[in-house]
Amino acid sequence: MIEKFNSIKGFLDLNEGIALYKEVKRVSKNNFCVEIGSYCGKSACFIGQACKENGSLLITIDHHEGSEEQQLGELYFDPEVYDEKLGRVNTLPLLKKNIAKFNLDNVVKPLVMDSISASKIVDNNADLIFIDGSHTFESTESDYELWKNKIKKGGILAIHDIYDSEEEGGQAPNKIFKQSLRENFALIKRVKSLVLLQKSH
Repeated sequence: MIEKFNSIKGFLDLNEGIALYKEVKRVSKNNFCVEIGSYCGKSACFIGQACKENGSLLITIDHHEGSEEQQLGELYFDPEVYDEKLGRVNTLPLLKKNIAKFNLDNVVKPLVMDSISASKIVDNNADLIFIDGSHTFESTESDYELWKNKIKKGGILAIHDIYDSEEEGGQAPNKIFKQSLRENFALIKRVKSLVLLQKSH
């Protein structure tokens, strides 16, 4: 059933999405999860479906103006998410369309703002936080530092786009992954470029 979310525009592999769904089903009941980086809602639907089944909510955070590599003229530019009237990338309409299409609009709650602003208003004690926003070193490190303490004890930190070499992809997510292992997180599962870590205290 959740395989249907693979049709949504995005960079999440199907097996990564299934892993996120299963982990949220395991750890989140009648509480909330957080996603940093919504794009068009692919991962939000995998996480949101699990939240729906368990009575939880997903707060998904994005300014919806696209990351650096998605801008006009850049490598991952997509004309479908470019708003001619605004003169910029705007992924919010597709996010809203996708969560409504799959009947998740009562569960997935978009916050249209940057990660720093959102961290000031979202409560602590999240069951799972998924970091998949901007992949610059500065942004990725900021996301980790701002959000790691908002995960409850025993909760999950999920990080996407972990690559073992620069040839495979950018190293900013890998840097915070390695940092988390030196702190109070332990790796419990890796699926392709997705890692799931449990917070010990």
